[in-house]
Amino acid sequence: MKAVQQRFILQLVGISILLYGILYLVFTKYIIADVPLLIMVALLFAVNSLAFIMISNTKEKNPRSFVYSFMTISFGRMIICAVFVFSYALTHRHDARTFALSFFGLYFIYTIVEVRAIYRFFTK
Repeated sequence: MKAVQQRFILQLVGISILLYGILYLVFTKYIIADVPLLIMVALLFAVNSLAFIMISNTKEKNPRSFVYSFMTISFGRMIICAVFVFSYALTHRHDARTFALSFFGLYFIYTIVEVRAIYRFFTK
């Protein structure tokens, strides 16, 4: 594994711990909801770290392969997350709205972190 990939994964671990802590406090103190926080954070961590590793490995190839891999990986990540959200919403209807909104917020944060890291990696 490259040093850039290791740094990104360590950064993602720190962000994941921070986000889990914040959401744990929110969902235990202010909004009482039975949301699988650990599974949400773990899924997004795994998907984004794998996506970054796969995308960063295309740097040595031509730019066309970067575009194809980025779009394919982004679409795959979106499908995986959508299946997870819909399956949870179908089985837990009472907390579906809270779960979907919090998952979307986490997805947005993780995507911003990944895109910034990819941008920094490819502009060096």
